[in-house]
Amino acid sequence: MATACLYVGPLLAGMGGYGWAVVPVFIAIFLLWLIVLRPQEWPQTAADWQSPDSWLAIATRAVVQTLLVVICFGVGRGLAGVAGLSVTLPFMGPIFLSLLAIPIARLACPPGQSAAINAFLDDALTEVEAAATPDAEAGRRAAARLFAARLTEPLTELRPDTEASVIDGHLAALRGHLEPEVLLDALHDRLVDAGPALRRAFILQATDPLTVEACQGRAAPVQAMQVAGDDPALLELFAERCALLLDQNADAWGDCPNETALDAARARFPEQSGVGAALRALIQRNRALAPLA
Repeated sequence: MATACLYVGPLLAGMGGYGWAVVPVFIAIFLLWLIVLRPQEWPQTAADWQSPDSWLAIATRAVVQTLLVVICFGVGRGLAGVAGLSVTLPFMGPIFLSLLAIPIARLACPPGQSAAINAFLDDALTEVEAAATPDAEAGRRAAARLFAARLTEPLTELRPDTEASVIDGHLAALRGHLEPEVLLDALHDRLVDAGPALRRAFILQATDPLTVEACQGRAAPVQAMQVAGDDPALLELFAERCALLLDQNADAWGDCPNETALDAARARFPEQSGVGAALRALIQRNRALAPLA
């Protein structure tokens, strides 16, 4: 959500017919986003600020953020021109929207958690380098498993009532460092006595299109349904995610639970409940795709 607000700001500004003079404002907001969300990537001391390497890195980030803003702004202007849209917005509306992304992202990802992930990353990379032994392949596998275990450890500290959207944000960050199947295995290893938040994380990862494609034949969505068990909230989340998965990739049908299993689950809940409706919708989607299997 936070990232969406950040990028939608310049997009709306372009659609609203704002002039190019507003682009530097959004560039400043994008750079502030990086400073607040990734303080470890910026110079920490006066000596660091005087280093040519630091200024080169800052210049590179500034160029990247400038390109992102220009692209979003240009796309907005293009959409308005092609579609003949006339969008009327409050003058500061798009700017405030992008600014709002910064506190939202900070609340979703506290500084301590980011630092912990970076520490895990540094330790794991050291161990991966040390795995270059005569039995390098086995060493790399062990190091990768440890790497994934350390990166997913912060997920065990999430509150039981953590929203799925927040958990999905954590998973999105982890996917930048871990292959889909490695992340899935790491989450599976933590399921023993896992709380609702971690089980929710496994369901989200197991029904992710990239994970199902990478783990074809492993029936990851079936595992997700098993992890949901008889918990109505988790089972409803699974049903909604699995239906969305099938909408995006019909070939995933073979890795999803069959109609018999889904019917048995649906029978345990009232017809008018949220989980009952979600399972009925998934059964209908499953039935529609069955001839394609």
